[in-house]
Amino acid sequence: ESHIQYERVGADVTMKCGSMDWDAAVTWTANGTDIDESHQNGSYLILKNVNLTQSGQYSCYEGSSWHLKYQTDLRVGMPPKEPVLMCRSNNYPKGFYCSWHLPTPTYIPVTFNISVIHGTREMVCEKDVFPKNRCHIRYLQLFSTVKYKVTLTVTNALGKSSTTLTFDEFAIVKPDPPESVVAKPVPNNPRRLEVSWQNPSSWPDPESFPLKFFLRYRPLILDQWQHV
Repeated sequence: ESHIQYERVGADVTMKCGSMDWDAAVTWTANGTDIDESHQNGSYLILKNVNLTQSGQYSCYEGSSWHLKYQTDLRVGMPPKEPVLMCRSNNYPKGFYCSWHLPTPTYIPVTFNISVIHGTREMVCEKDVFPKNRCHIRYLQLFSTVKYKVTLTVTNALGKSSTTLTFDEFAIVKPDPPESVVAKPVPNNPRRLEVSWQNPSSWPDPESFPLKFFLRYRPLILDQWQHV
């Protein structure tokens, strides 16, 4: 029977050879390679200050018969640090999305759980297939003065951590950039350009919620931007 054993980087790890007595003669291997007896205390295997390179399959065999008595898959990693969470509405008034990532890797599997609460109501956050660390929330009530509270909890075998954002509906509205931006010279006027663009395709209702556009430009030889 094989086990999975999670341990934190820097921990001291003790492995017992199944039901074998402490003074039994045993041989330990890591990924099929014999481990020096200096790492044993009786039949126990002692690993000091483990690091990522020591992840792997550890097996214990009985004396000279080489009967397998115990096997474990050691996975060395770290508990998760506080996740980075961001929420944004680029398709107002349909809804908003939240995305997240870990600031540092944990090297072992993690699970994310997200909770979205509007007042007293818990809302469904529909997870995307890709990118996987993102989900969408549909607005059920527009122009609400009640804040949204989003809590993201990340968990692995060594611990868990969470982040909470609280915000107003309008505070996270951020349209995508304009599309089909084209600049072309004006005939017979070398000092002028004609610039055209379209609303971002993700913005669903530009008539009810018109966007403002700000244009700035500069000649390549100058550092200073000019605003229109």
